[in-house]
Amino acid sequence: MTVYVVGLDGADWSLLRPWIEEGRLPAFARVVEEGVSGDLESTLPPVTFPAWKCYSTGKTPGKLGVYEWFAYDRATNEIGANDASDFRSLEYWDVLADEGRRAGVVNMPTTHPASARQRDGADGGESEDDGEVFLVAGSPASERKELTKPTELKAELLDAVPEYRVKPDLVLDEATPGELVAEATALFEQRFDAATWLADEKDCEVVHTTLFATDTLQHRLWDRPEKLRDAYERIDELLGDLLDRDDAEAVVLMSDHGFQKIDEIFLVNQWLLDRGDLAIEASETRDVLSNVGLTEERLKRVVDRLGLVNLAQSLVPESVQRLFPSESGRVAIQDADIDWDRTKAVSLGRGPIYLNRDAFGSDDEADRYAEEIAADLEALETPAGEPVAAAVHDPTDVYTGEMPDGPDLLVEYGPGVDAPEAIGGDVFGETTEWLATHRRSGVFAAWGEEIAEGDADLQLYDLAPTLLHYLDTPVPEDADGDVRVDVLTGGPAERDVLDGPPSSVDEGGRGAGREVEETLRELGYME
Repeated sequence: MTVYVVGLDGADWSLLRPWIEEGRLPAFARVVEEGVSGDLESTLPPVTFPAWKCYSTGKTPGKLGVYEWFAYDRATNEIGANDASDFRSLEYWDVLADEGRRAGVVNMPTTHPASARQRDGADGGESEDDGEVFLVAGSPASERKELTKPTELKAELLDAVPEYRVKPDLVLDEATPGELVAEATALFEQRFDAATWLADEKDCEVVHTTLFATDTLQHRLWDRPEKLRDAYERIDELLGDLLDRDDAEAVVLMSDHGFQKIDEIFLVNQWLLDRGDLAIEASETRDVLSNVGLTEERLKRVVDRLGLVNLAQSLVPESVQRLFPSESGRVAIQDADIDWDRTKAVSLGRGPIYLNRDAFGSDDEADRYAEEIAADLEALETPAGEPVAAAVHDPTDVYTGEMPDGPDLLVEYGPGVDAPEAIGGDVFGETTEWLATHRRSGVFAAWGEEIAEGDADLQLYDLAPTLLHYLDTPVPEDADGDVRVDVLTGGPAERDVLDGPPSSVDEGGRGAGREVEETLRELGYME
């Protein structure tokens, strides 16, 4: 018997519930009506890095050491992309493997490189009783490069699912809505095929699979709900097949965050730049390319027309790609030449703000500055008169643990406010190819044996402890989430929660950062 966890990246009840009520999603309706469902509160900020790992570890970013797609090294003043090796914790499937259980993982973001983090035995040795994790890494992995752990799993997977690929084989911001949906549904089918193959051929008791393309579609097609519905109707068909499988002990649906329409774009680093808190050196190379009409968008259109997308992505160095300016004139902060001698603060994305403490005479001075900038952000309004920030947090009030490489401030942006890290343009009023962005409230639903019926709201951190307890496995003592016995019945609801050893691991490195940055550009997370 197998527990299937289906991760629907960015799924939101505001889309799903009306379609369920209209009878368009009968499999989703079955899970909701026969099982338990509710809101799933994500982490702050509610973004892919680190939200997926918060789900799989049951821990806040403060214990994981990853807070956004990018990290700021205070010692060197360098900004680099995070990858799987930077997370300082095992995942619940590693804990299961230590107990001699078998688990499969398909396409979850934050799992590349596939070999980055995995412990075979509870004490670092070989696991007993054939416990193992079969991992098919998510983006930016590639079926043409490293993809799986164990390594030999790749050949078996591609033999079983010959068309399997990690990323869409098209230029996202050049594709039509129909092309985006068609490509996404093809990927959805591959994810379900891979998941059921792992259950059948590798005897996995738990299989997680992520449908990442739901996030991609919602960013770009929020104004085309009929197109989004087409995609979810295909997911519903695949989900129905999963529910009807004889081995389906339970099916859990979850999203790493929810979604909402963008009402206003706030360029936080441009705001810091205009205030004089952030200083940037000019790029003569980028200005020259722009003057002769060579932009990032035109380069994408050329390679798309010539059918050279994959070749260009693999052959053109990221260091060269980043020299091409955007037609909008915006530049990702990661590509900007920051003058650290004059810079006091920088934002790496949709939430964390870091202080350059070397720019201050003392820690007390830096702390006073942090208080001032927090107050200014909390008082700031959009042109429509709405608050830019719902709150500006001290990260120690939100995160647990020692918070290695943690930010100095954590901005919780207001509803409908998107705050990309780019500079160039106006602080308010800019546009991107995105029509919608993330919100903290996501989707949870579960169905199956010894699963309760009714309503229940959970936190993202609760899923790993609850799944481990459901499977009668000790829960790591350093997990932050709770075992939610209220979503369980029978034996899992009645038995005591067992405490297991901590699942923290030592610090890793950033070996795949360049590949992560390339993928972020393709997805629209970077200019």
